[in-house]
Amino acid sequence: MKPTIRDVAAEAGVSIATVSRVLNGKDRVKNSTKAKIEEAIRKLNFQPDQNARSMIKKETKTIGMVVPELSNEYWAQLFDVLQHLFWERGYTIFIGTTERNLEKEATVVKTFIERRVDGIIFGSALPRPNPDRTMELLERFAVPTVSLDPRMKGLHCVVGDHLQGATDAVEHLIRLGHRSIAYVGGPIVPDNRELGLRNACLLNDLPVNEALFRRTSDSPTFQSGYAEMKRLLGEGESFTAVFGFNDAVAFGCIRALEEAGKRIPDDVAIVGYDDIQMATVFKPRLTTVRQPVREIGEALATLLLRALSETPDAQRSFPRTHIAFKTELVVRDSCGGRG
Repeated sequence: MKPTIRDVAAEAGVSIATVSRVLNGKDRVKNSTKAKIEEAIRKLNFQPDQNARSMIKKETKTIGMVVPELSNEYWAQLFDVLQHLFWERGYTIFIGTTERNLEKEATVVKTFIERRVDGIIFGSALPRPNPDRTMELLERFAVPTVSLDPRMKGLHCVVGDHLQGATDAVEHLIRLGHRSIAYVGGPIVPDNRELGLRNACLLNDLPVNEALFRRTSDSPTFQSGYAEMKRLLGEGESFTAVFGFNDAVAFGCIRALEEAGKRIPDDVAIVGYDDIQMATVFKPRLTTVRQPVREIGEALATLLLRALSETPDAQRSFPRTHIAFKTELVVRDSCGGRG
């Protein structure tokens, strides 16, 4: 039979209230008494009823994190940062992937709400529909939420400055002499990385060739970058450089180009985005735009923990915060220019 808090109290020779204070981390329990209770818990293999505790304390010490996919190392890195930060404060993070599907996105959020998570970190990157079922759920149940997607109106938001980051990357290619630059992007139209390419062309009086823009129909992965580059090559369009939506897409483009006999960077220069760990291992080493993952994670955690410390009324009245972190162009071998 499963031991109860009453059994622990009897074994330790203390009251149930004293055991409860120890389980909930309350003060005013002598160290010697606490030691007896902890020994009784170990001896009986007692496990507190988390559902009952969360109903009493009105918190579960859990956070839900919504991401498009974990195949992109960026999201895995961000999760590691957040998991460490919240673990130090007694929270556990659950993670759900949407596979860039609105129905799955809403289902993940609904599941987190049913599990009574204390807050949500929203990283799903999809065009917002009207009506927006996900936003309706978050508003109806008043779940404290911070977002990495500026399209989620009314939420605290933390992002990298993708428009500036992409502009810097493409202007670097232009300074190297490239005038015909292809873009292999994600399913969102338009995204700030694509807009950054267009902005760089505008600033440098370069025409934009729409035939060189490719957007994946699903997640921006190695496979989708490879497939879109194969299509682009098959159409016979001329280009000397490629800007990829992320590093995984850039890797896929490199593979397709090399299979077609193209040398990187001699024939085609490549720039990615995110600066995942593979960027320094892949050959040639990838020139890319680095996002400050740790700083983004720290800002998300700070905003959400602050929201969790407020009353629901205070949360609703608190001004929405938008933080955009500067990115950094990291020049390596794949673009051929290290100056």
